[in-house]
Amino acid sequence: MRGYIQNEGTQAYFICQRQIPPGGKVQLEDVYKSVGKKSGLEENIEFVKWAQDNIFTRGPWGYYEEEGKKLQLTSKKSAPQKPVVRKTPAKNKTSSKRETDARGAGRALRRNTDDGDSLKTTPSSIIEAPYEQARGLIENTRDRLVLKKALNLTKHFAGKEQHMRHIIKQLDRIY
Repeated sequence: MRGYIQNEGTQAYFICQRQIPPGGKVQLEDVYKSVGKKSGLEENIEFVKWAQDNIFTRGPWGYYEEEGKKLQLTSKKSAPQKPVVRKTPAKNKTSSKRETDARGAGRALRRNTDDGDSLKTTPSSIIEAPYEQARGLIENTRDRLVLKKALNLTKHFAGKEQHMRHIIKQLDRIY
């Protein structure tokens, strides 16, 4: 599809996976590549109208066929639109894995462990505890990363040789 969309405002916008500065242009082909599947439409004037109503909603945008020649589009959301039917490929029902859409972008991920106590056990909590308590923490910890970090911390503190010996024994048991 020939043509482009131009930012006619005074502010830059991040749309279609790119930053568009004031006076910046985006080719219609590039817009179709980034959001064409989402629209479910073919690459024609209907897609441009859809993009105008759904993607380029903020700020003033100019729609051009070529340099200086504007596209003739109806005003935003003036005509009632027919619902867009999205085509999805048929999924294999015999698949044993459960397939879901990606959700939770930006959420904090937590490590899955066998017991909830190891989530609370940190390398600093092992080192700061007296040896009697630290021995119980070390024996209950199955996370190699926590134990390795605790071992490195023992090298920086005086009087933590007992902690170090016990952590080394626990690491040998885990490996």
